[in-house]
Amino acid sequence: MASLPNKALQPTASSVRSCLAPASGSGITLAAQMTSRNRHKVPVVEAPWLTAQGIDLSRFPIDSVLRQALSSNDEEFRTGCSLLKVMSYDGRVEAGVFLIGLLRQYGDDYQRLTVIAEALGSFPTIATVKALSAEIRRVKGSSATRGYLRRIIDTFERFPAQLVEEQIQDLSADPQVGTRFRQRLRALTLRDDDV
Repeated sequence: MASLPNKALQPTASSVRSCLAPASGSGITLAAQMTSRNRHKVPVVEAPWLTAQGIDLSRFPIDSVLRQALSSNDEEFRTGCSLLKVMSYDGRVEAGVFLIGLLRQYGDDYQRLTVIAEALGSFPTIATVKALSAEIRRVKGSSATRGYLRRIIDTFERFPAQLVEEQIQDLSADPQVGTRFRQRLRALTLRDDDV
């Protein structure tokens, strides 16, 4: 412990006792005053999303999460998308719809689009399949976009076969889609036929 430069400023046993002693004429010590303050409880607002098991994201307010997903800060953005993904898994349809909307918000930011495509795996709907199919057609394959396009196909692989089957067949025959991605989509249709 570092010592104070001026010995006169250092607390002594008698100075500490004097702080704890009753103030002149009051009969109440400082310690007793502090204890009495601690007895007054601050009213706590009930939060319906806080449960004995933890946070119930199906009841958690979504506003702050949406702001995170729109943040220019990459870490906040990722956190927002992760929370939207979990909320969507928990049945929050609005979280999945917002994730679909983010595809348009970040149209040319392929790192962010990759995170969004991964999060959309939690929202297996025809709207998601159509939005991701449109992205495969819109985005031309290159070294900058390859990870994003792969992530979309990975997301398709996690969806029920009957949900993606028609779109995958269309994409695997579409000349707008790059050759490698058409081959991977064809392999996915063959895998689904084996199941």
